[in-house]
Amino acid sequence: MKFRLAAALITFALARDCLCLLEERFISFEPIAPTAAHLSITNSPILLSQDDFVGVHIASNSLASDLYQITGVLRQVRRGHSANITSQWTGNGTTIPSAIIAGSLNSSLIRNLSSLRLLDTSDLQGKWETFKTTIVQKPLPGIERALVIAGSDKRGTIFGIHTLAEQAGQSPYHWFADVPARKHAQIHALPKITVHGEPSVKYRGLFINDEEPALNTWWARYHNATRYPLNTEFYAHVFDLLLRLKANYLWPAMWKSFTPPPGNIFFTDDPGNQQLADDYGIVISTAHHEPMQRASNEWDDTKLGPWDWSKNKANITTFMEDGIARAGNNESYITVGLRGLGDSAATSNLTNALEMLKDVFAVQRGIIKKYYGSETGVNQVWALYKEVASYYDAGLDPPEDVTLLFPDDNWGNVYRLPSGNEETDRKGGTGVYFHFEYVGLPRSYKWGNTNNLAKVLKELMHAYLRGATRIWIVNVGDIKPMELPLGFSMDLAWNVSNFSFERIPEYLEAYATREFGPDHAEDIASILLEHSHLVGMRRYELVTPATFSQLNYLEAERVVARWQGLADRAAALYAHIDAELKPAFFQLVYHPVVSGALYYNVTVGVGTNYRFALERRNSANQVAHQVLADFESAYDLVEEWDALSDGKWTNMMSQAVYDAVEEPKRWAGPSRDIVSNLSFVQLRQDMQFSLGNLGIRAEGSTSATEQGRWAESVDASMPTTGYAPVLPSMDRYGPSIRHVDLFMRGNHRVPLHWALDPVPVDWLSITPSSGTLSRETHSDQRLNVTIDWSKVPAGFNNTVLVGIRSTPAWYPYFDQIRIPVRNFVVEATSGTFPETGGFVSIEAPHFQSSSAMAAGPNNPHFQVFPYLGSRSESGSIALRPFKAARASKVDAVAIWVSYGIALVAPADHLEATVYINSGLDTDPRLKMEFSLTLDDSPVNFTRVLGNYIKNPNAGDIPPEWMDHVADNVWTKQVSFGAAAAGAHELVWRVNSPEVYLEKIVLDIRGGSVKPSYLGPPETFRFP
Repeated sequence: MKFRLAAALITFALARDCLCLLEERFISFEPIAPTAAHLSITNSPILLSQDDFVGVHIASNSLASDLYQITGVLRQVRRGHSANITSQWTGNGTTIPSAIIAGSLNSSLIRNLSSLRLLDTSDLQGKWETFKTTIVQKPLPGIERALVIAGSDKRGTIFGIHTLAEQAGQSPYHWFADVPARKHAQIHALPKITVHGEPSVKYRGLFINDEEPALNTWWARYHNATRYPLNTEFYAHVFDLLLRLKANYLWPAMWKSFTPPPGNIFFTDDPGNQQLADDYGIVISTAHHEPMQRASNEWDDTKLGPWDWSKNKANITTFMEDGIARAGNNESYITVGLRGLGDSAATSNLTNALEMLKDVFAVQRGIIKKYYGSETGVNQVWALYKEVASYYDAGLDPPEDVTLLFPDDNWGNVYRLPSGNEETDRKGGTGVYFHFEYVGLPRSYKWGNTNNLAKVLKELMHAYLRGATRIWIVNVGDIKPMELPLGFSMDLAWNVSNFSFERIPEYLEAYATREFGPDHAEDIASILLEHSHLVGMRRYELVTPATFSQLNYLEAERVVARWQGLADRAAALYAHIDAELKPAFFQLVYHPVVSGALYYNVTVGVGTNYRFALERRNSANQVAHQVLADFESAYDLVEEWDALSDGKWTNMMSQAVYDAVEEPKRWAGPSRDIVSNLSFVQLRQDMQFSLGNLGIRAEGSTSATEQGRWAESVDASMPTTGYAPVLPSMDRYGPSIRHVDLFMRGNHRVPLHWALDPVPVDWLSITPSSGTLSRETHSDQRLNVTIDWSKVPAGFNNTVLVGIRSTPAWYPYFDQIRIPVRNFVVEATSGTFPETGGFVSIEAPHFQSSSAMAAGPNNPHFQVFPYLGSRSESGSIALRPFKAARASKVDAVAIWVSYGIALVAPADHLEATVYINSGLDTDPRLKMEFSLTLDDSPVNFTRVLGNYIKNPNAGDIPPEWMDHVADNVWTKQVSFGAAAAGAHELVWRVNSPEVYLEKIVLDIRGGSVKPSYLGPPETFRFP
């Protein structure tokens, strides 16, 4: 009972403290009953073996500094062995109450504790990067008790040390995001044993890439230089960050440069870089096109000749051998194979490429044998990137000890995964190369974090479930501003079992708590979750003024409003957060959100301005000026960033992003921000008198645009007929409010007074009913149209005309707002989607019935994945359990969900659009298929993607890829025949657990579904 009470008290006390991002805690900040069981380590010295790894000593020194920042207490770091490490105290008869002992399994201190049976190390034996924590009584002479952190190996110990620092209050981003240590007067070790590890993925790390113009320029400015090498000073911060994130693997910076040439070279920019990595405990590899521990920038073709195996094999061989010789005994993961310089194919001929690579592998293996004693003497990896994947598909297979590294498509869709035992069981294993940023086709994206966490989780979880667990390497560009997705992916790679889609909010709250404390953590997590959803719709650089519909479903307006609302929330928190937290909050929350909102305000604002100008609105000019103001505010953010932390991060976020989509070389990033294509109206000029100065724009109607060009002899007005303001049809199952905008489109010096005629029916309301438009108040007025359906006559199916008049006018102004109303009542069961406006829109998680309802949760069934989806607010659905759903295609295709729909009248032809979360055919034996059928029609399985085609710059890609990968969904059309009025079922099936449905939109009345990027929002569903 006492133990249960203590555990409950511990849980309560830790509830508002850092969850250490879902890691089990072993410290607290106040004594918790029973007090005697706890161990205060507030003043404890840190003890470690003199014979332990260099990296353990580096981490212990960091821990002492971390704890000093947290508690304000200086502490000793003592090195020695069991016989003399406590002599400082035992020599004068002193006993200290506590210590922190850290060591790897084979260090003398840990061996001594184990031999005395004070520490059980059986759960560490033979383990990879595992550590345990426990309190040991009288571990050494002169010490009453100690918190012991024992690691199975070098990095296991280092991870344990850094985990103590993190749980005590030091963020992994203490340097890279200026997160201050959280102050605590006391730190107590909990009376428990914890074991952490083994990691889910063996090698986990990042690729610093595309370093221009941000990272290189920032580092040079940091040293008051025009160019400064990425040296041991820089990489010490990188290694520290990696280890605090429990990562162990690095592809170092390597981008080519002409100012000055040749660009970054990890191995020679500072000869100490490679040794420092080994000291810290970081495994160094090289990028997919840099074989044998050589940077591509080291190749000088003016001295060495062409990078062409068929013409210059000897020089290339010597070049590669020099890299292996230089690596020495430093822990390395050797990239093998051969690609062209500058991320290109070594040859365009497939047959030649296969024969060449067979020879390359043989030569490389010979070099490795020479320096490591055998061909398998060091870890090796072959990256199947771009064209290289086609070589593997054509049958080229390296020795089985070589790791196969499967890439994504540069856009967060994993290209290929192990598909059979011959791949999952290979000695070298398989891994994944994943992008958080990219420079290349169809357009570069690297300015901001545009990675949806749920999508990242989906793709990397597939990799884990399919056995690609040897290496996860993520391309993070400049590291900043990818802190959140980087940490998320590394935490996932460390312990997959901590993660699920449902726990994403919990993860974000733990992240916010760690960085900013518990007071605002829930609000910050909510902001970050919404930000993740919004950036998941489309990456910034691919958003144009025309992306979101200005006409239909208020789409552009809704998206901008969500961004602005999010920015307002972030700004409100920024104003109230503690001053010492502001630099970190600015970098991790405020800037990502506010800069994103401003980007949308500017880019979508250009589209709004253009529509307003076509409608001849006076407010077009206001929108144009607001776009320019937001454009300036965006650069204010750049300057605010540059001034942050006394200029520490100057130029890190100065990269241009605002662009004109029609510029040449569209794939490359802009070199300077521009705003283009703003439109203005002549504010002193009146509208053509036959139309009048009062404009009317009914939601979804093009009438106001059509009136931008007018011929009196053809186009009737007062009231307009051919291009009249007509609202979308209103029924009881559609939106409860429709909107009509009134606006000035004439001399802005003359106010316009307007008034509606009496509404001819008592069940329809339009508010306001009169008012004045002027430049002094507002030149636009939104009217809200609502209906009291309890009063509408049964079967009403007509258009209500509401007159509107304005003064002054050259010709008596009169027009009519047209409101089509259909009053029908559908009798339907719970969960049914009734037709509204001639269509239904269904979010995938809202299925009505499922074959799994009787089958049970352990059999294959459709599962809801919250937060996964850019076209759905409720998530996606896919088959689970994952492995069971892959085990038998026969069983998988038998599983279904159905969506009830109700048609109010017979339909001649139904057309469905399905929105499938983007992904690629990762298994050539199980290509993604779906079936959507109506009622009891036979299944009709269709490929999600077409047969792959070759692209010289992107590798083998599906035909949909170039035009639609940026959409983050695949949209597929399904045609049905005629359907009778009444209830029907849409039945969904898939053949693979990697097909995730987001939304189904059914066009019932031919053309009722209007063009839009996101598709119509979900329509009414019977409760």
